[in-house]
Amino acid sequence: MNIDQQSFLKKYGIEDKFYQSKLSWDLLMQIAKDYEAKAHIFQEIAVDYVNQLNELPQVHSVRYRLKDVEHLIEKIIRKAVEYEDVNIVYNIDTYLVEITDIIGIRALYVFKSDYLPLHNAIIKRYKKNFCEKPQVKLREGDDKSLYEGLRNVEFQIDSMYRSIHYTIRAVKGEVIVPIEIQTRSIFEEGWSEINHKLLYKKNNLSFDQEILLKQASSILSSLAGDCDTLGELMMHIVNKEDDVDFVTDCNRTNGSSILEELIRR
Repeated sequence: MNIDQQSFLKKYGIEDKFYQSKLSWDLLMQIAKDYEAKAHIFQEIAVDYVNQLNELPQVHSVRYRLKDVEHLIEKIIRKAVEYEDVNIVYNIDTYLVEITDIIGIRALYVFKSDYLPLHNAIIKRYKKNFCEKPQVKLREGDDKSLYEGLRNVEFQIDSMYRSIHYTIRAVKGEVIVPIEIQTRSIFEEGWSEINHKLLYKKNNLSFDQEILLKQASSILSSLAGDCDTLGELMMHIVNKEDDVDFVTDCNRTNGSSILEELIRR
C-alpha cells in the first residue's frame, strides 16, 4: 500500500493538520497496509451483521459500507489533532480501537415509532458488545417526549440530522473491529443522502454556496420531520379506523392542525 503523501494532503486540504498531528507518514502507511490486509474479513463481518439486522421485523432495509482507506488515514490525522491533549497513540495495534466506524451500517424503518422496538431488539442482541451508550441525535427543537422511555442513552441536541447510533465491537477469529450502526426513518435517510452528496465535507464550495446549501438543508431536514409526523398520523388513523371518536378528534385537532401547518409552509 502506497499513497503519495503530498498529493494526499493536498487532496484533503490537511497539510497543516498532518504536521500538527506529529504522525509519521511511514506509520500511516503501515496502518493502511494492515487495514487493506484485513478488509476481506471486515467485509464478511459486515455482511453477517446486515443479514442479522434484516431479520428484525421493524427493519425496512439495511445498507453498509467499509471505510475507505484514504478516509481512514484522513480521520486518524484529524482525530490526532482534535484530541492532541488526550495523548492517544495511533499504530497498527490501536487504530481499530480509536476509529469506531470502520464498518458503518444503516438500518432504516418506515414509521418514526418503529425506532423503539428496533432499539430494544438491538439492545437485546448486541448489548454485551457495546463500546459506549447509544447516542440519540436530534435537531434543536425536536420533541424529546418520543424517547422518554429510553434508559442508558445519551442525547446529542443540535445535530444536523436525526439518528440513533450504536457502537459495538465485532469479533471474528483474531480480528476485532468496531461497527457503527445507525437507525433512522426512511425520510431522515433521504435528507441525509442529499446532504452528504451536496454539502458534507465539500471543500470546493464558495462561501455563498455553502450558506445557501446549509439553509436549504435545514429546511429539508425540518420537512423530513414533518413527513415522519404525518406518517405517524396516517398509521394511527388506519390502526383505529373503527374508532369513530378517534378519527373525528384527529380531523378536528391533531390531524387538521398538522395538515394546515404543512400547507402553510
